[in-house]
Amino acid sequence: MSIWVDANGWPIPPTVLLGCLVAEILYFRGWQVLVKAEQRRTAGAKTSSVLTGSHTAVYRRNSWICRSIFFLGTIFTFLLASSAPIDILSSRLLWVHMIQHLLLLVVIAPLLVAAAPLLPLWLGLPRWARRLVRLSAILNIGSPFHRLGHWLRQPAVSCVLLIIGTWVWHWPALYDLALTNAAIHDWCEHMTFLAVSVLFWTQVIPSPPLRPRLGYLGRAGCVGIAILQNVILAVLIAFAQVPLYAPYAHLALAPGGLSALQDQQLGAGIMWVFGDLPLVIALVVLLNRWLVSQSDDQEEVNIVKKIESVS
Repeated sequence: MSIWVDANGWPIPPTVLLGCLVAEILYFRGWQVLVKAEQRRTAGAKTSSVLTGSHTAVYRRNSWICRSIFFLGTIFTFLLASSAPIDILSSRLLWVHMIQHLLLLVVIAPLLVAAAPLLPLWLGLPRWARRLVRLSAILNIGSPFHRLGHWLRQPAVSCVLLIIGTWVWHWPALYDLALTNAAIHDWCEHMTFLAVSVLFWTQVIPSPPLRPRLGYLGRAGCVGIAILQNVILAVLIAFAQVPLYAPYAHLALAPGGLSALQDQQLGAGIMWVFGDLPLVIALVVLLNRWLVSQSDDQEEVNIVKKIESVS
């Protein structure tokens, strides 16, 4: 059987293609509204920006252009993770399956959060759909969901859910179940990874109208926790003396001539190195911004002291 198409002859499942198409249409429909609004603000603020040196409107417009690139990156990576070659090989090779998981956890999730999709998707909805949502808000139907969302976005809760979601699905019994049941694999395991990772990354990356609830140092602490749990899990898988996952253990030799244990160790190594790479980059950026903010604060203190000494 060819690895380039699935059992139904599709290189990417049609439901995934349709979902991505709808998301793109809604996002860029709303994105156009936002960019046009910023362009009008830019035109109206030209005179004041020349006098005051303010370029806020231009910055906002450019930031939405960058976010559209992040969104396209999200769609492309999601299509790649859902493609037939990765999906088929992930059932034969644990290291390919690990790459698929990492695409969801540390590539797609931060790209999606950086794309700030809530406002564009909301503005991209038809008017009747937005009216329906507003009506539910007036009737207080969505209040429990709002409270739940507020609770889930607490930094401690987001970090704990990331750890639970990642570790539970790497527990051999559930991992094996996901490998032998396509519905559980796609709609439970992968959706759990995507949900908990998006929730976590909203604590790290600003995603209007959502903002991180912690300062730079607090966010760096959250990223440090994510790195630590990833390293511990990767080490446990790498140094296991026997293959942990039955569907791979039953293969005499994995494609490429790897034994099940070698395949497992390679997957753990990929998880360790490439799973930590985006997190380490985020940690460095956050610590750098914290140091810059500290120096800025010190400069302000020095200016105030000079003014006080003169007066």
